[in-house]
Amino acid sequence: MKKIIAALMAVLLLTAMTAAEASLGGTSADPLITRDYLEQNFAAPLTESLKEKASERLQAAYDLAAAPYGGQHAALSYTLGQERFDLAAGGTLTVAFGGSVTPLTDGITLTVESGEVVDVRTGAIVPSGTALAVGQRYFSTEDTMAVYAAPSGGALMLDGPYIPGAGVEKPVYADVSPSDWYASQAKYAREMKLFRDWDKNLFRPQGSITRAEIIYAMWRAADSPATDYTAPFTDVKEDWYAPAVNWAASLGVLRGVGNDRMDPDTILDRNTIVTMLFRAMEAMGRSTAGRAELSGYIDAGQVPDWASTEMSWAVANQVIRGTALDKLAPLGFVDRAQTATLLQRLFA
Repeated sequence: MKKIIAALMAVLLLTAMTAAEASLGGTSADPLITRDYLEQNFAAPLTESLKEKASERLQAAYDLAAAPYGGQHAALSYTLGQERFDLAAGGTLTVAFGGSVTPLTDGITLTVESGEVVDVRTGAIVPSGTALAVGQRYFSTEDTMAVYAAPSGGALMLDGPYIPGAGVEKPVYADVSPSDWYASQAKYAREMKLFRDWDKNLFRPQGSITRAEIIYAMWRAADSPATDYTAPFTDVKEDWYAPAVNWAASLGVLRGVGNDRMDPDTILDRNTIVTMLFRAMEAMGRSTAGRAELSGYIDAGQVPDWASTEMSWAVANQVIRGTALDKLAPLGFVDRAQTATLLQRLFA
């Protein structure tokens, strides 16, 4: 059965690679399309999509093949490629034949229930009860069942078949740890699909936010309300953010930049984002009560008249909290983690 599953993995991966290569073929005929552009806009999303579909098919094939055997084999799940798992204190993860584990934190211990686990670097068999080294890869050989435990909590990377025990979960995103201040915001962002690439493996917490992206995120946080209104912006066609723009424009949240343009790719400062959020709260019938004195901030002079009421409201209601005790940074940019934080405070 293990040979059948290994063959299935090989076929699925080969199919994915062939499809990806075919989708990128022939681009040299168009000198205006760069490799970087293709990799960013096509290759990476395609790879994630193919990986997800291949993983689903692999699991379905394994379940079908393992069903007659029952026992532990029927309980196994698969990762397709390296995936991170976080283990709470006392959490355990059982890894079967062909699986490899790389500890990311100290305190991961190994108990070999059957078979053998090999240190990939040295080729040595790892005794049961060993405390494992961070960054070192450990491989489960034929007919192996090995339990990785974290008495005080920890994290590891896994590739292959496994059975999750208590206190084990996959992170929402590969670049978000439970200890990060924005961990709950990242979870909220994924649940609400705030960002267009919500289903990818990276949150990119420090990534910048454009006008199109903030409007789209606000629309998603508001549960994607429908509208018959069509915004009169000449630079918005059938774009992915068009429904959000129509909604925001219908409420007066988005008013454009003049000349019938929305300017979707502009990166917004805190003055503008706070103003949009204030308008959204008003238009949706939510409270906009509360005002704070801004004169105590040394950069309060960077808040223009058109944003002063909105910024005062945001500070009073802790929508924003400044970048220091005496700084608001009204001209500063807002990243993805901060955007998710703002929307969670107002919409969740």
